[in-house]
Amino acid sequence: MGSGCAPYYNTCKSGTANTRMERDFENDTFVIYANSDIEVGEELLHTYISLEWRTCFSELNEIVNNVEEKKE
Repeated sequence: MGSGCAPYYNTCKSGTANTRMERDFENDTFVIYANSDIEVGEELLHTYISLEWRTCFSELNEIVNNVEEKKE
């Protein structure tokens, strides 16, 4: 299964994404939309819903949440 352009989106803390994903489980597809206009060169951010519970993302979850908390 390919994921198209999805690898170009970086994960972020919940509530800080500038994109959103709408899934169509029946057709096994998804579409990613911008939450607002995205400037040239702006990082594309998406909150992966499985970031908090998938064990393979445990290190990434710590990094995302610790880095974001320090910025606030």
